[in-house]
Amino acid sequence: MSKSGKSQFAILGMLALLKKSSGYDLKKHMEATTQNFWKETFSSIYPVLEDLENQKLVVKLDTPTRNDRKRNVYTLTSAGKKALKNWLVKSPENIQVRNELLLKLFFGNLVPLETTIEHLEHYKKELTDKLSSFQEVEHRLRCIDSLESLYGLITLNHGILQVTSSLEWCEKAIKTLKTVRNKKLQ
Repeated sequence: MSKSGKSQFAILGMLALLKKSSGYDLKKHMEATTQNFWKETFSSIYPVLEDLENQKLVVKLDTPTRNDRKRNVYTLTSAGKKALKNWLVKSPENIQVRNELLLKLFFGNLVPLETTIEHLEHYKKELTDKLSSFQEVEHRLRCIDSLESLYGLITLNHGILQVTSSLEWCEKAIKTLKTVRNKKLQ
């Protein structure tokens, strides 16, 4: 396809859901939906939209101006729909996750034990907040009876299970490190 990698498919997919959208609106919708597993920045969205337009996978629509500012709104072309569907049916690549916390834990013997416990406590708080946020979204999605919300719930369930599992791991790791610390203090 092009140099824009998987970002192009994220944007094509969002355009398929939204039918037409500006780069700004794409970013805002992604923040509300895919942010926890697929993030795009404005600095990546606009070049990808330009690239997709050059490939004739999206087209810029004539839109009325807002506050005397031109607003570029895009929609999928039939070639864009086909490219998205071709990508969707392919098996996903196995992705290597980069996790800074795990990297720091791996080298944890090089810093005081309390530093590692603090990192884990901070992560536990982030996870707890994320789980609460996911549960709010889950409640809203359960009130919507649509195929799109069903897929949203399935995706969200992955996040909920992942966060719940990570919370359990985090609590065990903290407990283990505190046990080691207490033994050292005796």
